This record gives sequence, C-alpha cells and structure tokens, in this order.
Amino acid sequence: MILDAFGLRERRYVHLIGGGGKTTLMFAAAHALAAEGCSVLTTTSTRILYPEPAQSGCVVLGSDAASLVERLRVEFGAHRHVSAVAPDPTGGRKVVGLPIMTLDALVDAHVTGHVLVEADGAAGHPLKAHADREPVVSPRADLVIAVIGVGCLGAPMDDQHVHRAALMRERLGRPAGAVVTAEDVAGIVLHRHGYLAQVARVAEVVVFVNQVVTPAARDGARSIAEALRRADSERRLSHVIIGDVRAGAFADAG
Repeated sequence: MILDAFGLRERRYVHLIGGGGKTTLMFAAAHALAAEGCSVLTTTSTRILYPEPAQSGCVVLGSDAASLVERLRVEFGAHRHVSAVAPDPTGGRKVVGLPIMTLDALVDAHVTGHVLVEADGAAGHPLKAHADREPVVSPRADLVIAVIGVGCLGAPMDDQHVHRAALMRERLGRPAGAVVTAEDVAGIVLHRHGYLAQVARVAEVVVFVNQVVTPAARDGARSIAEALRRADSERRLSHVIIGDVRAGAFADAG
C-alpha cells in the first residue's frame, strides 16, 4: 500500500522531485490519506497543470499566506483533500507554485495534517538534470521522494528521453549518443548538482522507480537500486521502492 511503502502516515511535509510520475504519485498519496480520514493539502513550489476533478475536487487559488490560511481552514471543514496553487498571470493551462515561505507558513498554521508538494518539473520525461535553482524544496521537508521512470534505462541520453540531456551528459562526462545506464541514474541522483543538491540532510530521502510493469522493467529497476546503493557513499538515501503507481504496486528493492 502506498502509505506503508513511503511511511506517509508519519510524514507531515513531503516533497516530490524528479520525473516519471510525480504528479500521479502525489495525488494517489493524497487520495489514500484522505480515505483514511486524514486531511491533506496538495500543491507545488514550481508549476503544474491545473488539477483535474479526478485529481482534486477542491482547488483554492491564491498566494498570500494569511488569506490562504483562512480560506483553507474553511475548505478543510468540508473536504479532506484540498489543493492550493497560485493562478497563472499569463492565463496559461499551468498554475504557479507557492513560495517556500508560504508553504512553511501553512505548515506552521496547522491547516491540515499533511502537505504534499510537487517540487520540480521534468517536461514529461522519466529522468532529468536539475538546473541550479532546482528542486525547490523547503529545508524543513521531513520526506523527499525522488521519482524515476524505469523507461529511461537503455534510452538515448537526448532531449527526447531526458530533460536537459546536454546538462546531464556534461555532469556525468558522457558523450553525445550515449544511452542511459543504471550507473548514470545513480550518478545524476547523487551528483553534487543533482537531485539532492537543494535537499537538506535532515530530510529522509526515498527513491521511487516507477512504471515497473514487466519482468524486464523489474530487473531494470533492481539494477537502478543496486547502482544507487553502490554510489551512495554519503548515505543520503533511506531506501529504494520499485513499482507502478497506477497499478498501486510498491515493493522495497531490498
């Protein structure tokens, strides 16, 4: 079960980073928490598409912390799951994330039991190289879930398969035409400018290898887990989960 796999009942301030299913995982986690009677806020610190009704039945637009606190208290009187985002000033399909200061203020105000934050974007790709400003994670996050789509394995390290592929090749010292290996995945996750560059060491970090739906994908996910364990000399990672969020399948990589 998703709540057991990630220890979400005990975690209050959760950030999701990477690519390959962050949004789906965030809303699946929110639905599971709400089903157990918990109150949960879903939001972003970057940009996401406006939530669909199946993802979130109650969306509050705003950016001012004080007014959001009051509005969310009202909404949580009627709903267990609420989303809060800022409107896109350009009128686009995406909504704008809330500043970390605002997110921290919502946590401090205890408007909800759990806050889930999508903390970067990957343009639909299963793997990415982070810009210097990314991911946008609060230093007070108590859990960070780094999501990786297993389909990146064996794919060309180009812009069709990797977000900011040239930057990834530069950081890993890989040539044009390279294909993604398990060692590449571990290398970019644990690179000093990689997935965890903006993640405080007090946060628990779990890697989730998603979209594992075939025996071959399971073998690939396990190879990623093994590469991460070998590369994690600083012990940044708590554990690795493999599975498929759409199927509701989650297993510790062991």
